[in-house]
Amino acid sequence: MAEKNLDYYIEKFAHLRIDRSHGRPAPHKPILLLSIIDLIEQGIISTNEIVLTPEIVSTFLSYWNALYPDQKGIVALPFFHLKSDLFWHLVPNAGFEKSFSLIRHIKSSYQIRDMIKYAYLNEELFAILLSDKNRTAFRQAIINTYFDSDKKKNLVDIINLNRKAMKYEKFLLSDTNLPFLAEKSKSKKILRQAVREIGFRHAIMSLYNYTCSICKTRILTLEGASVVDAAHIIPFSVSYNDDVRNGFALCKLHHWTFDEGLISVDENYSILVSPLMSSKRPTEWILTELVGKSILLPNKDSSYPAVEAFAWHRKNKLLK
Repeated sequence: MAEKNLDYYIEKFAHLRIDRSHGRPAPHKPILLLSIIDLIEQGIISTNEIVLTPEIVSTFLSYWNALYPDQKGIVALPFFHLKSDLFWHLVPNAGFEKSFSLIRHIKSSYQIRDMIKYAYLNEELFAILLSDKNRTAFRQAIINTYFDSDKKKNLVDIINLNRKAMKYEKFLLSDTNLPFLAEKSKSKKILRQAVREIGFRHAIMSLYNYTCSICKTRILTLEGASVVDAAHIIPFSVSYNDDVRNGFALCKLHHWTFDEGLISVDENYSILVSPLMSSKRPTEWILTELVGKSILLPNKDSSYPAVEAFAWHRKNKLLK
C-alpha cells in the first residue's frame, strides 16, 4: 500500500495543474513544493498544519531568486492555487469561510494571511514525506519534470546549500554548551560564506523571532522582507565567530548605530548610548531615550549574548 501511495503522489507531483500560457510550465507550484520538502526535512514543518511563515517565504525566494533573478516571485500564488491539485487543502480563518469559498484568484500574500489559517496535505502524503528516501524521489520528479538542464544544476546547488546551512544552524544552536570564545582559531577552515551567512541568520532569527533586540520592532512582509538583521557583536572579520552568543537581532537603524558605536550594551544587558548623542538635537532623542532600557533576550539563558562580546564592543566601538 505504501509503495502504491508513493507512486501515486509522485505521479501527481509530475502532473501539476499549472499555467503554460507563456510557453513553459509556470514554476511557482514546483518551487513551493521543493520548499515544503526542505522544511519538512529540516524539522521546521513538523506537523501537517502548514502556515505561511517567514521560513516558507525565504526558502521559496531562495529558489526563485536564484532561478529567475529578473522576475518577482510571489509565494501567495502557489500557496493558494495548489488546492486545485487535490492533495493540498486550505483552512480559512474564522469569519472568512463564505468569502473564501467564492474567491478564485489571489493577488497578494496579505490576502493569504487575512483569509487562510493554514494549509495541509493529504495525511498519507505528509507521512510519506517524512522519509528521507521518499523526499529524494519527490525532488527528482519535480526537478526532472519542470526545469531545463541549466536550472536543474542550480536547483541541486540550492538544495545542497540549504542542507549545509541547516546543519550549520543546528550546530550553532547546540554550541552554546561550550565556553564562549571571543575569537575562534583563524587557522580553522572557514565554511563557504553563503552557508555561514544563511545558517547564522536562521539561528539568530529563530532565537529572537525576527524581533529587534533594542526597540522590540517586528515587521515582516509576506513577500520576504524583514526589518531585522542578524548582527554580530564582535565583527566576524575580527572574531571569526558565528557563535549565537556573538550575535543578536537588530533592526536596520539599530544595526547601523551599533556598528558605528553610537549605542552599545552593558554587562546587565541594558542599553548604552554614546555621550556624543544629545536629546537636545533633532532626532537624536530616538537614541537617547533608549538609555537604561533592557534588550530583548532569547528564551534560554544559555543563548544570551556573551557579556564578553559586549565588553569588547564597549571598549573598541562605543564612541566616547
